Amino acid sequence: ESASSTTPPTPTPTTTVESAPRLSATTKGKQPSRATTPVEPTDIVKAGAGKDDDDDDDEDNDANDEEEELAKSDEEEESGKGGDEVRESEG
Repeated sequence: ESASSTTPPTPTPTTTVESAPRLSATTKGKQPSRATTPVEPTDIVKAGAGKDDDDDDDEDNDANDEEEELAKSDEEEESGKGGDEVRESEG
C-alpha cells in the first residue's frame, strides 16, 4: 500500500513540469508588455522636449495663468467663507 501511495506523487511532479513550459509561454506574452513599457519613458521624453521648445510661450502663459489662479483663489475663499456662514445660519 505504501508503495502504491508513493507512485501517485510521481506523476504529480510530471504535471508540474508540463505546466512549466506553459509558464514560459506566459513569459513570452509578458515580453511584449515590457516592449510597451519603454514607450512610457518615450512619452515622458516627448513631454520634456515639448516643454523645452514651448518654454518661451509657456512663460508668458504661466504669468497670465498665475494671475487668473490668484483671482480664482480669492473668489473661492470669499465664496467659501460665505458658504460656511450660510450653512451656519441654516444650522
